[in-house]
Amino acid sequence: MQGCATMKLQDKYTQDLPVLTIEQYFQGITYARGEFVDRFGKLRNRFEVVMRGRVEGDVLILDEDFIYEDGSTSNRLWRIKILPDGRYEGEAGDVIGMATGRSQGNTFNWTYQMDLPIKGINWRVKFDDWLFLQKNGQILNIADVSKWGFTLGTLTFYFSKEHSLISESSLKKLQLMDAEPAHTSEK
Repeated sequence: MQGCATMKLQDKYTQDLPVLTIEQYFQGITYARGEFVDRFGKLRNRFEVVMRGRVEGDVLILDEDFIYEDGSTSNRLWRIKILPDGRYEGEAGDVIGMATGRSQGNTFNWTYQMDLPIKGINWRVKFDDWLFLQKNGQILNIADVSKWGFTLGTLTFYFSKEHSLISESSLKKLQLMDAEPAHTSEK
């Protein structure tokens, strides 16, 4: 996963299809499943996410509900400004400063810093997120998490518009058991 840190959008992804436009993809409800693996290869956490997105003017608003393997929950509300030329800037309550992003072809790169509570101590870490839209309509997200330039671990997510990615217990917990996906991809 160290290769993600050196990837550049202009080098590889300009022509890759299908084209990923985050303000289109994340409108409505999106489901995700992910895990964090530390730099030693140890699985540290698994989680499911339900996101509700809408566009207001030139801002994508993403309301993310996380359900962790231990049953705990958290929420993050992103306000992402849509800029010209596939660029984005965003803010969220637990993000330090401004997140910046760029989209080309089927790829979106998103970088930001946040304070993460680790064993009772807040660590300021950097996220380098790479999202790749797949032909089946799902997104593969690989994020390098680092501190002082050293990799702490890797987050891997799968995003889908179909709620089958999320467990029934999580859907019930979020009161989405009868929710229909915003759209389904063609197979």
